[in-house]
Amino acid sequence: MLHDDQVMRECFRHAAEIIKVATGASLALVTLIDRNHQHYRGEAGLAVRPIPRHNSLCEYAIRSGGVFVVEDTMLRPEVQECMLVQEAPHARFYAAVPIRLPDGEVVGALAALDPQPRRLEPRQVDALRHLGAMIENDLKLRTAAAVDPLTQLFNRRQTLERIHRQWQDTRAGEGLGAVMIDVDWFKQYNDAYGHPAGDACLRQVSALLREEAEKHQMVAGRVGGEEFALLVGAAQRPALGAVLESVRAGVERFAIAHRGSPYGRVTLSIGGSHTLRNGPCDRGYREAFVVADRALYRAKEAGRNRVWIE
Repeated sequence: MLHDDQVMRECFRHAAEIIKVATGASLALVTLIDRNHQHYRGEAGLAVRPIPRHNSLCEYAIRSGGVFVVEDTMLRPEVQECMLVQEAPHARFYAAVPIRLPDGEVVGALAALDPQPRRLEPRQVDALRHLGAMIENDLKLRTAAAVDPLTQLFNRRQTLERIHRQWQDTRAGEGLGAVMIDVDWFKQYNDAYGHPAGDACLRQVSALLREEAEKHQMVAGRVGGEEFALLVGAAQRPALGAVLESVRAGVERFAIAHRGSPYGRVTLSIGGSHTLRNGPCDRGYREAFVVADRALYRAKEAGRNRVWIE
C-alpha cells in the first residue's frame, strides 16, 4: 500500500533530477504501477500520459529484480514494442532500478532514458542503485508514520487526513460513502480466546478491507480498537450498499469461531451514509461520518451482523 502524497512527489522529483545528472541522460522519472497501468511521478524533462503496464519499459525493470540497463533499444527486440520506444521520447537508452515497499511489494521504478544510445559506467550504475535504496528508505519511514502496525491499514491520524483530502478532491456530483465498521462483540472475543487471537482476528478482517480498498477507490483505516472507517469514492448509493455487503459477507465467510456471539462466528456491523459532493446534502466529511456512526448504532440495535445506510 503506497501512500502517494505531495511531499513524496517532491522526493521523487528530486530523485529524478539527481539521477538525470548522475547518468547524463536527458530524461529521468519515477514510475509507479498499479495492476494495469504505469503512472508518472517526479518526471524530469518528460511529460507523458499513463500507459498500459504490459507495454512499459518499467515492467522489464521490475521483472529483472535489480538494475536493468538497455544501452540501445534497437538492439533489444523484446523492448522495441514498448510505448516509450515507439512514441515520444523514442527511447534508445533506458536504465532503471525497481522500488519496493518495506514488505517487498514492488510499486514502481526509478529510471533514466535518452533518445540516443548510451553506456553507463559502473559508478553510474551504483548511483542508480543507491538512489533507489534512498527512495525505499524514505518510503519505509513514511509508511511507519502512516500505518497501524497491527492491521497495516492507515492509522487514525492518517485516515482522517486521507479522508479530508479525498473529499476535497472529489468532483462535484460524484457520490461518496462515509462508513463506520465495528467487529461485533469483540470484547467478548478477547475474553474468550485471548488477545493474541483477537489480534489475529483483526489482521484477517483488515486484510479483507485492504483488498476491497484496492478494488473500490477506498480510504481504509483503523480508528479504534476494533473500529474501522472507510471512505468509498465514485460510488452511487446501490453500489455502496453492494460494496459494504461484500465486506460484511466476506468476514462472515471466514467462519472465525466466536462463542461469545449469538451467530457463533465473528461478524461485522456496518453503518454508512451516502452523499453527492457539493450536492444539497453535502455537509462535509465530518457530518457524513456522524451520520455513518448513527447508522452503525442502528445496525447494532437491529441485531448486528448487518449493513445500515442512511
